[in-house]
Amino acid sequence: MIYIILGTRAQLVKMAPVIREIEYRNWPLVLIHTGQHKEGIEELKSDFQIKTDWQWLYSKDQEVKTISHAFKWLLSLISAIILKPNSLLAGLNSFENNIILVHGDTFSTILGALLGKRIGIKVAHVESGLRSFNFLNPFPEEINRIITFYLADIAFCPGQWAVNNLNKYKKLIKIDTENNTLLDSLKIALDFPYRNNNYPVPTANYGVVSIHRFENIFYSTRFKSIIDQLIEVADKHHLIFVLHPTTHKRLIRSGLIENLNQHPGIELRERTGYINFIHLLVKSQFVITDGGSNQEELSYLNIPTFLMRKTTERQEGLGSNVQIGNISADNLRKFIRETKTHSNKQLSLPINSPSRIICNEIAFATTNFNYPLKHIDP
Repeated sequence: MIYIILGTRAQLVKMAPVIREIEYRNWPLVLIHTGQHKEGIEELKSDFQIKTDWQWLYSKDQEVKTISHAFKWLLSLISAIILKPNSLLAGLNSFENNIILVHGDTFSTILGALLGKRIGIKVAHVESGLRSFNFLNPFPEEINRIITFYLADIAFCPGQWAVNNLNKYKKLIKIDTENNTLLDSLKIALDFPYRNNNYPVPTANYGVVSIHRFENIFYSTRFKSIIDQLIEVADKHHLIFVLHPTTHKRLIRSGLIENLNQHPGIELRERTGYINFIHLLVKSQFVITDGGSNQEELSYLNIPTFLMRKTTERQEGLGSNVQIGNISADNLRKFIRETKTHSNKQLSLPINSPSRIICNEIAFATTNFNYPLKHIDP
């Protein structure tokens, strides 16, 4: 049995191609959600045409949004993993080869890996080997990754750099998937037509903004600096600011949302589905973001990107289309000044499929899976 344990929207986006590949091969699959993020999860699942139903580990209606809620959620699931781990995995059979797949660097990643270790099941870590080499930035993701390296048995690494970062973890089986599974997610999204007339893609030039990281929105001085810089950019360039729910709430509570609403060059939009968001990015001239996944997407799309972070654990785009600028107004001005208009030429994405590589390796790792190695045509 294959168990995939996820908790956030970003994890579902990146694991959707792996799930689709497993479903296509008709392998036994249990899809488990920790309850960390719930908003938009069903829509994402529908966007990627995933058929497998969720098994929920945490069935409360609300997703985890506050520090106190996160503490209760973590305590509840850790207690369940310690006291009754077998009850958390449907279809568990001690006579079969089982494997748990976890992804990335969230608390859900650690919970899934802990559950596998507690029961004695192989744990495979997808998007493994990423490092910023700074425990506090990004926090807590860097620490989450290191803990997962120790818990995992198999590491699926999105490039040789990530593989090299795991050299000290001798017991880990390290597999280079050459690119991030997000590459497959992009290919799927681009194959679908844009389909939301209520979320139009402008015909005139525009930039996209997506800011959501804790350190950028919960430190008032830093948050105000970011908004002031966006207003300055919007004096000359039309900006579409895609609002994460938490960012939206922080803008309202801080009173900064009025500054944005009153500016004719800034268009505030609610977060949309993944497919529509990708189509919005493809036509943009540049992007200002603090998201690691956005960095990866935009590196494949070759769109000029200003990363509002001090550091990044990802190598994609660095030295080419991605500039790390922190929240320096001078760095952002230089980026805008030097950014050439994106020509929207025909995309040329890498042809390999990281998701297919992962599934082929799973077939070797779990000897009971004697199925034909079928795959989805690129």
